[in-house]
Amino acid sequence: MTWQTTAAQYLEERDKFIPKEYLLTLPPADDVLDVKDYPTLPGVLSPLELEITQSLTVTQLLEAIKAGRYTALQVTEAFCHRATIAHQLTNCLTELFFDKALERAKELDEYYEKTGKTIVPISLKDQIEVEATNFTMSYVGWIGNKAKHNAVIADILLAQGAVLYCRTNMSQGLWFGEGYNNVYGRTLNPFNRNVTCGGSSGGEGALIGLRGSLLGVGSDIGGSVRIPAAYQGLYGVRGSYARIPYCKASNSCEGQEMVRSVLGPITVSVDGLKTFYKAVLDAKPWELDPWTPRMPWSDSAYNLVDHGNGEKLCFAIMWDDGVVKPCPPYERGMKEVKDALLAAGHEVIDWTPYKTAEARDLLMRFFTADGGYDLKKQLALSGEPQLGSILERGVPELSAHELFDLCYRRSAFVKDSLDYWNATTGQTTTGRPVDAIIAPACGGPPQPHDGFMWLGYTGFCNLNDYTASILPATQVDPALDPKPSRTDFIGEDDRKTYEQYDPVFMKGAPCSLQIIGKKYEEEAVIRMTEIADATLKQYREGRT
Repeated sequence: MTWQTTAAQYLEERDKFIPKEYLLTLPPADDVLDVKDYPTLPGVLSPLELEITQSLTVTQLLEAIKAGRYTALQVTEAFCHRATIAHQLTNCLTELFFDKALERAKELDEYYEKTGKTIVPISLKDQIEVEATNFTMSYVGWIGNKAKHNAVIADILLAQGAVLYCRTNMSQGLWFGEGYNNVYGRTLNPFNRNVTCGGSSGGEGALIGLRGSLLGVGSDIGGSVRIPAAYQGLYGVRGSYARIPYCKASNSCEGQEMVRSVLGPITVSVDGLKTFYKAVLDAKPWELDPWTPRMPWSDSAYNLVDHGNGEKLCFAIMWDDGVVKPCPPYERGMKEVKDALLAAGHEVIDWTPYKTAEARDLLMRFFTADGGYDLKKQLALSGEPQLGSILERGVPELSAHELFDLCYRRSAFVKDSLDYWNATTGQTTTGRPVDAIIAPACGGPPQPHDGFMWLGYTGFCNLNDYTASILPATQVDPALDPKPSRTDFIGEDDRKTYEQYDPVFMKGAPCSLQIIGKKYEEEAVIRMTEIADATLKQYREGRT
């Protein structure tokens, strides 16, 4: 049997779990690019399902359930239906366990009556194991496997009252910035199906972008939470190593601990970030994951006690990273955020990037330290071809001594980066170093499928273990963001990004910014993201 036949048969069996009553009778034509509002069309969802899924924030939905306005069963049914609609529009789901979810929801209605505790349904990236469900890590050779346990994060979410109802698409083995593999195919961006949804947590981005979930869990080792969140105009957080427990979630290159993958939330509303982090940390995850630091949720950190109580923050804007000049929509978004923050009484200075190219090169060398052994081993199980470009460089496997040397170089780089940040005290009026960096999520808007993506804007955070969030900023507008005439390229990556930029082709695609803090500053970064988000919205309202 060929790998193609294996994958096709597997999808045929998976699709039997899609309720027939959820199948679209009039799906949009392939040339309809913007499908984000399709679920609101008459007859697609029931009035109750639309009321539950369309416009509520995470907090508002929780409050509605607590007030008895909706039952957990009604909410779960609504999101199962909307997730299926999202899947038919973008191909975002990998596994559906709606039957388990509906049974769980019935239990939660009883659970709430006893405890007063409930939480929204939560979607999971495909690598997060849920016991007794099919589990492939998006490799054809893994078809037939069933998860033997729950990932720790799944256990914690269940203990906190969550309903788990689906898993979502990702890149082959987590290796590149799209939702694309040989098992499930390609996930599309609901804002513009011509462009990528990002990755590797691309299915989460597309599902949540269509509000088939209000809150989901992705993973990030080079930008894989932030880029899908950014490319769908959502909120997300890449926290520091193991603050959110990773134990028993599967990964590629198991044992690569130098630059660790982290789990983090992607959500439709900024309040979902705090809701997720507080719920997980209140469950004392360090008792279940030996790598998770004993760091309960800190209200003082959230209230920015170490950042002047948030009364006057100093943000530094990275207008470019010295390698790739951001495309026009990002420049427009950063200028508007700067004006909004200044109008609100905060301080904004320029950030001169610190050796971004070196950070990216160190990061990529860690990713290829095994010479591609792990990826080749997984592909050999079925004979499926490699997707993405992680092995195109033909980088050899590092010896133990070479790996030790690379680790030493990374440690020195992280220390130098910290000193560089702290030295900004001399540039601020607050008496503190810069409170956070504002930077683009990528050099260009969501790129064409299989296009070029510069990882530098997100990757340096992974190398330095900085906390970073996503702040939705704008969308590509051909009238406002025409392609400039340029010949002064910084280098090849800058040229590729510029040549790929096409504001007409990319019309409507979201362009988002990062709010970057130091290591283990999750609470502070979440609060600064809330402040920046509210400030930007107030500024726009004042201009209309």
